Amino acid sequence: MSRHRIVVIGSGPGGSAIAALMAHAGHDVTLVERNAFPGGKCSSLPRDGFVVDTGVHMFGRGPVGPFGTISRILGEGPTWLASTPSFTLSLPGGRLEMASSILHPISILNFMKGHARGWQRMGWTSTASRALGALGPRGLFSLARRFNHPRYPLYAELQDVSVRDFMTTLSGSEDFLRTFHAQAMLTMVLPWHRASMGEFAYILASTMQASRLCYPCGGSGAVPASFLRALRRKRGIIRLDCEVSRIETKEGRVRGVTSSKGEFLPADVVISSAGLRRTVELAGRDAFPRDYLEVADGLRDSEAFVAVKFFLERKVSSMRTPCLLHMPGLSPHAMFDYLEDGGVPSDLFLFVTAPGNWDPSLVPPGGDCLIVGVPAPSSLGRQDQARSLLDLAQELARGIFPEIDKAATAVEMVLTGDISRLSGRAGGDCIGAAQEVGQSGSRRPTPATPIGGLFLVGADAGGRGIGTEMAADSALRLYFRLKDGFLRPRGAGDPCDRG
Repeated sequence: MSRHRIVVIGSGPGGSAIAALMAHAGHDVTLVERNAFPGGKCSSLPRDGFVVDTGVHMFGRGPVGPFGTISRILGEGPTWLASTPSFTLSLPGGRLEMASSILHPISILNFMKGHARGWQRMGWTSTASRALGALGPRGLFSLARRFNHPRYPLYAELQDVSVRDFMTTLSGSEDFLRTFHAQAMLTMVLPWHRASMGEFAYILASTMQASRLCYPCGGSGAVPASFLRALRRKRGIIRLDCEVSRIETKEGRVRGVTSSKGEFLPADVVISSAGLRRTVELAGRDAFPRDYLEVADGLRDSEAFVAVKFFLERKVSSMRTPCLLHMPGLSPHAMFDYLEDGGVPSDLFLFVTAPGNWDPSLVPPGGDCLIVGVPAPSSLGRQDQARSLLDLAQELARGIFPEIDKAATAVEMVLTGDISRLSGRAGGDCIGAAQEVGQSGSRRPTPATPIGGLFLVGADAGGRGIGTEMAADSALRLYFRLKDGFLRPRGAGDPCDRG
C-alpha cells in the first residue's frame, strides 16, 4: 500500500484513534486540534490538585470493546479500572448497590432487596406474562436467543422501533419502564420515544456480555492521550491550538486543509471528526451533491449532559461506588418531557460520578470531587433552562450527599455553551448524531463522503455503542476499510471515493 499524507481533524476518541491507526499502517499523519489541549469532549484538565473530566463520561466495556481492540493493534492504550459494585441506584425509598450487569448476583440480590422493601417493584412476573402474551413462547425464546447472539442481530431488526414502543409492549410496570427509560438516556442521551431500540439492544447486550463498567486510569483524557502517544511513536505530528478554517478540494478530491492562521497543510486524505455538518461547512456546500446536503441538514443530534462539579476538601463517605444514578419519583412517560416542553420538573434523573473512587490520584489526598450530570436540551438557545436544571441538581445533590455543604471549596457549572466551545460544534450535544429512529443502523452516515479522500470519523460516522465507544468503533471500522486496500496510488481510482 502506498504511503499517503493524511490530515486528521480533531483529537477526541475517534480522531486520536484513527490518526494513530493510520500512522501504524505506515502513513504520514498530521493531527490538528482546535484546543490547546488534546481530547475534545473527552479531556481531563488539572485544577488545584484535581484532575477533572471536562464532561460526564461512561466508557462501558473498556478493554473488552473497541478501545481494547485499538490498543492491541497499536501496542498502546489506557489502563482500565473496574469496580464491583459498579454503581449505586438512588431511589425515593433508599439505595441499592449494583453490578454492571443486571444478571450479576449482586444485582439480582439488590433487586430482591429493593422489591422486599418496596423501593422498586420491577414487576418481573407481570412483565414476563405480558411479554409472553405479546410475543408467544416461541417469539420470546427467539428474542432472548438473538439478544445473546455475539453479533447482535437485533441491532438491524429493531433499528426502526423506538425504545418506548418496544418496552411498553413488554411491561406495564412503572419501575421497570422508568429504569429502562433512564438507561436509554444515560447511554444514548435521548428520550425513549426518539431512541432506537436496535441501538439500545446492542448497548445492553454488549455491556452485559462484557460484564463490567470501566474508567481509564488518569481520567477520561487518558484515552486519547494513549493513542496520541502511539501516534508520536510512529513519528506522527500533533498540532494543538490549530483550528481548521477550510478543507481544500479540487475537482472532487481533497488537497489538504487551511488553518485559521492561514497555513496550508497538504494532504492526500483528510479524516474529519468535526461532525458531518461542520465538515460540510469546512469543505464548502458547493462541493457536495444536493442529496448529501439534505442528509447533513436533516441530521438530528443527541441531547446534552450539563454538569455541576463539586470540589471537596473531604471524602464523601456516603458515595461508596464510583457512580450513582438518582432515579426521579416521576412517571416514566413524563420524566424527560422537559427536554421538549422547556420546563423544569420537580425531580431529575442524575448521573453522578466520583472519579476519585476509581482512581485516587485524580483528587488531592483526603479530598474528593463529585460531577453531577443532568440531561438537558442541546440547543444553545435554551441555556437559561439548562442553568435552572443545574440549580435544581445542586439542591438534589446536597440532599443526597449531606457532606457537600461543609466540604465544598468550589462549585462549577458546565453548560451547553461550554460544551460547544470545547467541541467546535454548533450545539452542546453530548454525543453527536443521535442514535434515533430514522438515523440508526444502516441509516447512519457512512465514513466515506462524495469528495474523494475525505472521510468522517466519530459519533457521526457509523459506529455502534455508548458515546465514546461509538467514536472509537467508527475509527476501527474506518481503519480496516482503508487498510484493506482503499488507499491506492494516486490516479488508480477507488469506488469508495464515491461514498
